Amino acid sequence: MSDGLRIVHVYKGYPPERGGIEGHIDVLTRLLAQQGLRPEVLCTRPVGAPATEERNGVRVHRCSAPVTLASTPVPPGLPPALRRSDAEIIHLHFPWPPNEIAWVLGGRGRPLVVTAHCEVVRYPVLARLLTPLTQAVLRAARRILISGEFMRAAPVLATHRERVQLIRFGVDLDRFRPDPTAPDPLPSIAHPRIVFVGQLRHYKGLPVLAAALARLPHAQLIVVGDGPERPSLEAALQAHGCRARAHLLGALGDDPLIRVLQTADAAVLPSTSRAEAFGLSIAEAQACGLPAVTTEVGTGTAHTVADGVSGRVVRPGDPDALAEALEWCLAPAHAPARRAAARAHAEATLCARRMASEVRDVYEQVR
Repeated sequence: MSDGLRIVHVYKGYPPERGGIEGHIDVLTRLLAQQGLRPEVLCTRPVGAPATEERNGVRVHRCSAPVTLASTPVPPGLPPALRRSDAEIIHLHFPWPPNEIAWVLGGRGRPLVVTAHCEVVRYPVLARLLTPLTQAVLRAARRILISGEFMRAAPVLATHRERVQLIRFGVDLDRFRPDPTAPDPLPSIAHPRIVFVGQLRHYKGLPVLAAALARLPHAQLIVVGDGPERPSLEAALQAHGCRARAHLLGALGDDPLIRVLQTADAAVLPSTSRAEAFGLSIAEAQACGLPAVTTEVGTGTAHTVADGVSGRVVRPGDPDALAEALEWCLAPAHAPARRAAARAHAEATLCARRMASEVRDVYEQVR
């Protein structure tokens, strides 16, 4: 029934920009296109990116954002772009205030779905000021999707819980998979290798990661991603005497990233804040058969591994606990079993095709 159904997703970023929410929207829209829907994305336009393109069956329209307020890009062309969209259903990804404004000015009158990824934690005063706008949008939403039970109790959703639905996030298990024959993209880097994937931001626990690496003198750290905290990470690595064992690769596309994961020995996400809602990078690592360590920050991060089986979940901000858990992942005698467990956990709980089918069912119900 939903063949050809037109959906527009609105958020600040989309590949080639990488990030957890960006990655989620990417895999979701690609799989929806494969299922016969007509997904579209409205987002901001980074330098060098085309204003309009089609990626894997998904129409992408990028709006310039000449102003940034409170770390938020503000694209003035977003409301008219949303008004011009021929989408039958609008799907906003929260939190990002410009898409709420865009809906008020250019999206009302069509069914609305909102994915609430996390609470606003860094700018609570701004969040309070924007509460009337956010609540107006949430009241209009026919369905509010969450990725973990942690969001069900979020104060921002307190008066909307009858429309809240849990849909676990997932990864594309056909693309992210183990491959013992994969060529090594980093032959000059010794093993064991620990890989961190993500934007280098304040909540990622990068100083804790540097301190943990200092406690693992035999390990090499591979960092995939870039961001404003790169200088702080380099300074922390230098201060702990392990800068030479850290290899900062910057941002990578999916194919080279997958090769890095397939040839690494463990993955890590040492986030320290509820700003980390899920941890897609750890789900991708598990899908590639990589034991992983994440932190329990009270969101959905712990769901990405089977603690004590395919990886470890530790308290945030503790370099000793992080290093001990990484040693557990790197133990050679248990490596085959833990790699198999990682893939099994991904297949059982982190399948994006299941996620896309559940989201498609939501669209059928609200159209």
